[in-house]
Amino acid sequence: MAGDEETKLLVDVTKDFGDRYAEISAYEVPESERYPDGVKYAMQYGNAAGETIIRYDNFPDHPEVGRHHKHRADGTVEAIEFEGLRALYERFKSEVIKHGHDW
Repeated sequence: MAGDEETKLLVDVTKDFGDRYAEISAYEVPESERYPDGVKYAMQYGNAAGETIIRYDNFPDHPEVGRHHKHRADGTVEAIEFEGLRALYERFKSEVIKHGHDW
């Protein structure tokens, strides 16, 4: 996405917790069928082996659950209510904290 004049970086955060990490990226993008909210995001909490513990994203790769969804460590994917990027960011942070990591 770098260099694309139609995208704007909104959030780029990486937290290293030693054995685990959190990465958050979000871009403002043109509204489209692919991204009707005009935002593209991923919020990943994982371990050093690269395994997902929690991931929120709105990539259109799970049409059966909807645009906005949460991936769990057991491989399940569930639809979530998207009430804006800030609200989702706060939800993600609180889940990471519940796993024992200070934000």
